[in-house]
Amino acid sequence: MYFIDVILPLPLKQTFTYEVNQDEARFLKPGMRVVVPFGKRKIQTGLVFRVHKDPPVGYQTKSIDHILDHEPIIHIQQLELWQWMASYYMCSLGEVMRGALPGSFLLESETVVHLDKDYQGDEAELTDAEFQVLEALEHQ
Repeated sequence: MYFIDVILPLPLKQTFTYEVNQDEARFLKPGMRVVVPFGKRKIQTGLVFRVHKDPPVGYQTKSIDHILDHEPIIHIQQLELWQWMASYYMCSLGEVMRGALPGSFLLESETVVHLDKDYQGDEAELTDAEFQVLEALEHQ
């Protein structure tokens, strides 16, 4: 088993470990972007921080979804600068990443809500907030 530590553009202090196969481990280098599942249904663009064989303690790893780059977009020296910045400014590597990379480099999943075309509920039974959501969905 091979693993990668990934920086996610979130205000969380730690990196997150994902499993990769042997070919991916040989190909991936620190500074390359990967798409990873995060939470129950979200995906995030992460940056490879480290490739290794050490399984994490305390949780089951997930596999990555995609490799986005053929070459690192961030060099080792830049990652070292990011670590210094995170330490000096008392923030996470993810916050430094979010500020350092253009927004178009950071893909994120979004929640999309659609009105069920077969909805036959009684509008009188809805709360005010539910009715406002229903109205918004009907008009957009």
